[in-house]
Amino acid sequence: MKEVFFLSGLPRAGNTLLSCIINENNNIKVSANTVLADVIYQLNMIKEYDIFNNFPDHKSLNNITNNIFNNYYKDWNVDYIIDRGPWGTPANLFYLKKTIKKPKFILLHRPVLDCLASVIKIEKPKNIEARCHVLMQDDGTYGPGSGMVAKYLRSIKNIIASKEKYKIIYYRDLVYYPNKTIKKISKFLNVPIKYNKNFKQFSVNDIQYNDKIYNVDYHTIRTKELKHSCTKIEHILPKNIINKYKDMDI
Repeated sequence: MKEVFFLSGLPRAGNTLLSCIINENNNIKVSANTVLADVIYQLNMIKEYDIFNNFPDHKSLNNITNNIFNNYYKDWNVDYIIDRGPWGTPANLFYLKKTIKKPKFILLHRPVLDCLASVIKIEKPKNIEARCHVLMQDDGTYGPGSGMVAKYLRSIKNIIASKEKYKIIYYRDLVYYPNKTIKKISKFLNVPIKYNKNFKQFSVNDIQYNDKIYNVDYHTIRTKELKHSCTKIEHILPKNIINKYKDMDI
């Protein structure tokens, strides 16, 4: 049985960087953006279907969800997994805790306006204001980037409000004090994790991110040096966007 932990971080807050650093260790791996939150949700939605309620075999269906992490990560040759995703949104957290009673969460944080500016800087949308509103909408819509920042912000806020077991990791600390930051994570998870400055691009079991499907390179990181991107948000974001979202944080 593998032990599974969870990473819920704001977009452009160092998720891939942290994953690459941790994945240099032999006995623990961080996943890419998870599909399992959606899988668990959809499996539970089956209980609303007529075909299930016509023969309500809850025990057999629960066998799938209760073993989903070990089945999904069966071929990952490690004892510890950190699954990355918006696990703290109310529905995700509710269903997760039916499978793992006391989950531990790493919450990766960067100021919301910095996250928005970083997304805009890399995507270069024609309409910056419209794109920011899409990133910050939280109505459950899907599609490339829809609600991407708002969803993870809500995830983090709900984990904190629900008084789950969590450790907040700040993007600046990860960049400026990586060794100290990794030690904090290691202590919190009670798993030996070392910082190796010679980390590589994200890859697990010889699988890499394929950002070509988005036409934006979201996941390539600097591997030669750790460097904090200090772009001034006012040079990227319109003033009305800054004013609207400046107080939206954890």
